[in-house]
Amino acid sequence: MFYDDDADLSLIQNRHVAVLGYGSQGHAHALSLRDSGVDVRIGLPEGSKSRAKAEAEGLKVLTPAEACEEADLIMILAPDQVQRNLYKEAVEPNLVPGDALFFSHGFNIRFDYITAPEGVDVCMVAPKGPGHLVRREYVDGRGVPVLVAVEHDESGSAWDLAKSYAKAIGGLRAGGIRTTFTEETETDLFGEQAVLCGGTSQLVQYGFETLVEAGYQPEVAYFECLHELKLIVDLMVEGGIAKQRWSCSDTAEYGDYVSGPRVITPDVKQHMVDVLADIQNGSFAKRFIDDQDAGAPEFKAFREKSEQAPIEATGRELRKLMAWVKSHDSDYVEGTAAR
Repeated sequence: MFYDDDADLSLIQNRHVAVLGYGSQGHAHALSLRDSGVDVRIGLPEGSKSRAKAEAEGLKVLTPAEACEEADLIMILAPDQVQRNLYKEAVEPNLVPGDALFFSHGFNIRFDYITAPEGVDVCMVAPKGPGHLVRREYVDGRGVPVLVAVEHDESGSAWDLAKSYAKAIGGLRAGGIRTTFTEETETDLFGEQAVLCGGTSQLVQYGFETLVEAGYQPEVAYFECLHELKLIVDLMVEGGIAKQRWSCSDTAEYGDYVSGPRVITPDVKQHMVDVLADIQNGSFAKRFIDDQDAGAPEFKAFREKSEQAPIEATGRELRKLMAWVKSHDSDYVEGTAAR
């Protein structure tokens, strides 16, 4: 583990940093770097809606190529499918020996969509929380834990630079965990697909469908299979699975032990192993990038189908009854995952 005392903030303060992207992580990194005394500029295309947001914070906003030309440390915070083209067009032409290339997720390095030239350090600082939380914790004098990795230490001091960057965004106040690009990428993709996004979404939907098909009201099924999930997850985050079981009734805890393994069987674990294999051998990455390059027809079809699921229509109506359940994202459109 790394902490504030293990890092020299002056290393990053002596760099000229370009942050490419100003979304969830981009704004948190840029603002916290600035507040830590770092020379930072934002790289965004002309016409980007985020330009006005960054300028309103007093940040210097340039095109990606202009920002990279000025910088000797470039943090790429664009979506995975965008990064390789952004790199070819704006980053690669402006890299010189002694520069450093930073990421907050290892996808493009792990699957060889980006290959940095000799003489350039390649590092990762990956906060384990959404950007708004990273920024809020920094402002409050705390931090969100970070993963730190170095893929190429061309300078001989890449680890020191990565730790300095992590300190500047508040991550080492909480703690930094040493990892590799491979470990971060493969575990992150697996967690998203098997548990956090894919696994949870499918489990919730199957639970809802089972109750409705058995004749129960959709509204009641929604509460039991989706709405109350937040209560369980919050307890797990606070104290692990044990606290979730401590908080629920004896009936619920006993049902957990008896029925959980009937639903999530050893076959399900084997399917998880298969999912992990597809991640490790690159077939998932290839499928995703090939689809994106073709205009994302499969991705869009999946999204459209999921948005038509009955559970979504039920949820939209029920959430109108809950004054305490409100979206805090001004750019979110109810009922769609489109961004």
